[in-house]
Amino acid sequence: TGEQGVVRRWLAAGAAGWRLDVADELPDEFLDALRRAARSEKPDALILGEVWEDASNKQSYGHRRRYLLGRQLDSVMNYPFRAAILDFLRGGPAEDFFNRIWDVVENYPPQVTRLLMNSIGTHDTERALTLLAGEPAGGRGRAWQAAQKLSPVQRERGLRLMRLASALQYCLPGVPCVYYGDEAGMEGYRDPFNRGCYPWGQEDEGLLGWHRKLGQLRRVCPALKEGVFRPLPAGNEVVCFLREDAARGSRLLCAVNRAEAERTVVLPGEWRGYTVQLGGGWIAEDVLHLPGEDCAIVMMETEAF
Repeated sequence: TGEQGVVRRWLAAGAAGWRLDVADELPDEFLDALRRAARSEKPDALILGEVWEDASNKQSYGHRRRYLLGRQLDSVMNYPFRAAILDFLRGGPAEDFFNRIWDVVENYPPQVTRLLMNSIGTHDTERALTLLAGEPAGGRGRAWQAAQKLSPVQRERGLRLMRLASALQYCLPGVPCVYYGDEAGMEGYRDPFNRGCYPWGQEDEGLLGWHRKLGQLRRVCPALKEGVFRPLPAGNEVVCFLREDAARGSRLLCAVNRAEAERTVVLPGEWRGYTVQLGGGWIAEDVLHLPGEDCAIVMMETEAF
């Protein structure tokens, strides 16, 4: 963290910032010094920490950490959102999903929330596809994990659920961060089976194309950058919410149906007549129809996408 130290050297060489592994193992004094060094070299350098729990009230080494109180982290890896998404798609109630999202949105400063690193898989977790559609490992060892592969039926369902997971990942507050291969349909239990080589030439083109469309959506929809988050009532098997940026006149609606059968959502009247841009749903009058294990993403500024 000194004048000729690692932090300043790599920022001067062109790095945009630092992602700190296991931030709760780093003492406050070091985090303070790292931030001072980074800001001295590059005033807009990003400092993002790996924190698995709620970073606003994290306790480690006998005291409450001050990651988000200024002079330390700009934002964190967002494992609470990952857990909320995957647990909902595996059968958890929509109410629990929203409670966990609100815990973060209400506890974190808005400038932190906008920069959250939203992942549904990392090098420390099972592949999301395996977690969503495969048999739970249940503590079984590496020999069992190495021999497992999703059946065609499991894989087909897993790919549908991955579309839903990524739709939520890209539409919730924060910045989507894709673990390599999740967009291509890679499988695998925990380390080392979650770290296989990228399947060049064998990607699932449907899932890959879906991620490309989500990326295009992120580029053209201002509401996904700084828009507020507002849930809509939709029942226990459907998650539905709005992202709104009034200053830019941008609004987006995202709805995900994890049930196998069709579900409907009564929408606010202002959404009447709009067209679903992504997903298999459709709007008739003020009712959104969602096929089983499908989603709908709607933008009001339809000409932009």
